[in-house]
Amino acid sequence: MNKNIEVINKDLMAVKFSLLPLIKEIDYTPDEEIPAFEEFGRVTGDGILLLNKDYPAFRIFKDWMPRLMKKKDKQLKREIKASEALKNKTNWQVAYSAMLQVELERRSKKRG
Repeated sequence: MNKNIEVINKDLMAVKFSLLPLIKEIDYTPDEEIPAFEEFGRVTGDGILLLNKDYPAFRIFKDWMPRLMKKKDKQLKREIKASEALKNKTNWQVAYSAMLQVELERRSKKRG
């Protein structure tokens, strides 16, 4: 595997998104609306979550995503629903909610 790809677990990897166009092992199509440096991660078509090492809060996402990946679907959905009910979310609550949403998306793509 490419030395620029850090494998965290079988469904979670980390890479500098600034290098994605140069890494042949990863199929990457830039999103016209979101610059790569603003993305904390992206789910591939086969259900792998790529975390962006260029993202300022990368370490937080790297620490928390493996924990979220262990939760059951029902628990993720319950936490998302609770998050949606919150008004005036803190930055942490916004980030946590995004991680929950991305994990559900990843599972959906993985299942096909």
